[in-house]
Amino acid sequence: MLVFTHRHVLPHHQDASAFAPGFAPGASRIGVASVTRDGGSRWAVADVDDEASEADALDLLLPLFRGPRPLLVYIHGHGTTPTHCFNRCAQLEAEYDVEVIGFSWASEGLLCDGSPLPRLEAPDVPAEEGEIAMVNPLNRNTPTGQQLARRYHQAKTNALDAVDALARFLRHMATARLISNAQRFSIAAHSLGAHYLQNALEVPGAAESLGAAHNIVLLAPCVRADGHKGWAHQLRPRGRTYLAFHKGDSVLFGAFIADGGKQEKLGAAPGTDLLRGPGFRYVDFSNSQVGLGAHRYFVERLNAHSRKLFGRLFRSEPDVQVGEGEPDVYPFGSSQEGAVWHMAVPAADPGAFA
Repeated sequence: MLVFTHRHVLPHHQDASAFAPGFAPGASRIGVASVTRDGGSRWAVADVDDEASEADALDLLLPLFRGPRPLLVYIHGHGTTPTHCFNRCAQLEAEYDVEVIGFSWASEGLLCDGSPLPRLEAPDVPAEEGEIAMVNPLNRNTPTGQQLARRYHQAKTNALDAVDALARFLRHMATARLISNAQRFSIAAHSLGAHYLQNALEVPGAAESLGAAHNIVLLAPCVRADGHKGWAHQLRPRGRTYLAFHKGDSVLFGAFIADGGKQEKLGAAPGTDLLRGPGFRYVDFSNSQVGLGAHRYFVERLNAHSRKLFGRLFRSEPDVQVGEGEPDVYPFGSSQEGAVWHMAVPAADPGAFA
């Protein structure tokens, strides 16, 4: 399994510590390593390249594009350590039989040199993907609430400071796809990973690189719902862009509170000013039994319908295939004049956190 990164990379390390917490803001340099299980629960990291050139990247990517499985690029969300990134990539490979290429970014909420934020009163605890869900209106100004909110805000800043590296990686993916003309690839950006992808669109050429992908799937995107049409219209893959949301997402509620209670998240309620047309589809998982926090429904508590849908999207296939109709894939129909398709009984209230 290949994992690319903008982090500082330590070539002589043979485990997850090869992916250091720090990075160089504004740099386009990317590193890469081959990641495998060591026979137990730990990860072995090999063939570490701390500064992968385009030729280096193509040497690694072209054999995968010529291989037997479709490719899936996974961009993780907030609070994800390299080990957690490796775990999620392996989970996606096992569940959907795809060749996952991960991109590990500095989402733990540390400063760019890898040090903890200053003047935090709460005891330091390891970052965790769903930690921002613990922020609520009652604890937002407590030491614990401030620690979680500030780490989340720092992760957002780190993403802004690393867009050039992500754009460069996407360019390498597009080049490899065009040279090979073999396997397709799709992109899944989860939670704050959608914020990272959104801001990478500001780098010249990034949107064009995304055009080489087949599907783009924004999973519980932790980005502002209001005004999302202003940037998401640039997501024009060969297939379709899918925006998945769940009105009960507790992680996105925590992010909403951390952002002052004024930025409703796209992954909780996209609103009514939607992207329309054949290139975009909103998928509503609200009221689905999708596991604790309703934030990881693409890997947790899958049912037959969600497993079939994500399997197709991640394998660069159309959601609705020959001989099927939309109700065969989306059992509870559509709303918003066909822009939103429902995986469970639609919620009556159009808002997320009312």
